Amino acid sequence: MNNKLAPLIEKTQSSFWFVPSLMIILSFLLAAITLYIDITHTQENKGAIGFLYATNVDAVRSLLGTIAGAMITVTSIAFSITIVVLTLASSQFGPRLMRNFMMDKGTQIVLGTFIATFLFCIVIFCALSFKAPYDFKPGITITVAIVMTCFSVCTLVYFIHHVAMSIQADVVIDDVYCELQHNIAKLFPSAKNKNTTEANTSPVKKNSHLVEFDVMAPFSGYLQLIDKESLLKLAAQSHCVIQLHFSAGDFIVEKTKIATVYASSLAEQDISNDIEQHLIYGSCRTPVQDPEFAVHQLVEIALRALSPGINDPYTAITCIDKLSAVLCGLTDKTFPQKKMLSGGVLCLICKELTFTDIAKAAFDQIRQQCQNNLAVTIKMLDALHVLLGQTTTDEQHNFVLTQTEMISQQQAKECMSDHDRGELIQRIEKITCKNN
Repeated sequence: MNNKLAPLIEKTQSSFWFVPSLMIILSFLLAAITLYIDITHTQENKGAIGFLYATNVDAVRSLLGTIAGAMITVTSIAFSITIVVLTLASSQFGPRLMRNFMMDKGTQIVLGTFIATFLFCIVIFCALSFKAPYDFKPGITITVAIVMTCFSVCTLVYFIHHVAMSIQADVVIDDVYCELQHNIAKLFPSAKNKNTTEANTSPVKKNSHLVEFDVMAPFSGYLQLIDKESLLKLAAQSHCVIQLHFSAGDFIVEKTKIATVYASSLAEQDISNDIEQHLIYGSCRTPVQDPEFAVHQLVEIALRALSPGINDPYTAITCIDKLSAVLCGLTDKTFPQKKMLSGGVLCLICKELTFTDIAKAAFDQIRQQCQNNLAVTIKMLDALHVLLGQTTTDEQHNFVLTQTEMISQQQAKECMSDHDRGELIQRIEKITCKNN
């Protein structure tokens, strides 16, 4: 699959129209099939299903009208409930979390089921007005309509339960955590699967044999995706080196330098437009190539929970638990290489993404916000202690020690009881002593 389609697919999945639209199309196809069967094959059926045709057309028409009216009413109620849930989620967890609720396939299927049943009944209701030679007695069609109605009732019960569950903080946090883990699994291979071929080539140096020119951003927006494979192939074919100055998730201002090309002649300046074609922009960030996207979502939930208006430290503690698990999982991952080779020749230099970048995005703002909340601070120290036991590099080790030192400096200025300060110092010493 073309990588450039990933942002479009992600946008489609987070919409309320795509799945219901497919179900509407299927309902029309199902109506056409059942009508065809009833009209051409089963009007004179005297076999095992003959009883299906022992119906009164006027009664069936009345039943279909009742079902259609009930379905459109239930659909309106379901949409109203959905809007209420989105409003509550936006105010409690943050507006950026609305995307996660809109991506919920359960809600999309429920809404699609109600609309599809309504339209199926309307089509059959209109078809009952056919005159000879296309008049018919409904058998299969009314049976399918009743089955769809029963299924709709079941989905209504499921929908009420699902909405009650989805608004709970622990469920929301776990959904974001699972999405983050899924994205990390795709973006970062395990250390045991690491490709040992490293680009140890020295950075590009200016000399009289290379012509350097810049590629400017055509407009402002978030960089959603970088097609590195296509850029690598382009650089190899053009015999030049492309250096990117931004990574996925960064906001780029129009006419900002987004890349630098080192070519052997001015002729390669024509590839500027080709480079822009392999960079996908958008009005918002997406998790396609941005591992910090879901991290920031968890951080936002924690920060809102720590705000004076909400004051819910338990939600913040849950977020810290999930972030800790994510960072521990990253300790044995291979991060994308900064330099990429083609045929042993350096062709592409990307903006480096490190463990520290993601870890600081996860912990810095929560650490700054929880200065006056000892329970959350202690939880952060516990998380750092667990992370210290799984570190595999000096970079990861230094991050834990730096965060611990900053927490220690912050809490030294706070007023607290001797017992609380003892609990705090005990956890700090567990980390520092383990380091020694």
